[in-house]
Amino acid sequence: MIELIPSILVESQEEFERRLRLVDAHVKTVHVDVLDGTMFPQMSWYDERAVGAIETPVVFELHLMVENPLPIIKQWKDQVKNLKRAIIHIELDRPISTLIENIKQWDKLETGLAINPETPIEEIKHHLAMLDGLLVMGVHPGKSGQSFLGESVLQKIRELHHHYPQLPISCDGGITPLLAPSLISAGCSRLIVASNIFNAEDPLAAIKRFVLS
Repeated sequence: MIELIPSILVESQEEFERRLRLVDAHVKTVHVDVLDGTMFPQMSWYDERAVGAIETPVVFELHLMVENPLPIIKQWKDQVKNLKRAIIHIELDRPISTLIENIKQWDKLETGLAINPETPIEEIKHHLAMLDGLLVMGVHPGKSGQSFLGESVLQKIRELHHHYPQLPISCDGGITPLLAPSLISAGCSRLIVASNIFNAEDPLAAIKRFVLS
């Protein structure tokens, strides 16, 4: 089962709600990019109280591109009843196994690990048995609208899927309807898409193009 997950990286509550309402009747999950300037220079809006007050049928997954993810996850878990998944980066200069164990203590919260395009697969292998999913970045994190980095990313997904076929693999960044079949063939079960949905004249039609591809 392939899932298309719209990704929201914005600077204001108004834009967050606008984008959410464009898609929340048509998808099951929305991906929220969290940037606080500590891991990458960019910042994003991710106020958990405001999001928790929004009535929506979707569940949320957090993509935490921050140096200290646990406090943010806790705040979201406390305030956002439909938080489903938290994804941290393998590139953090922190004990990853301990972070994963702490996240998994929260009831019904799935744990994911993200890996940047340049990071070797070897760095994540001994964590994979602890995970509910893996996110392979197709671009360098922090900014929407970048181009997919190509065959090296596809090969990374193929290798991971070959060795861990039961592990759900997401890809995030630069994904187009034309690229989607190659990602699915490589082993992706979740496609994280931002600009190719939200920059389209008709976001719903853009979603349908991915579903049909």
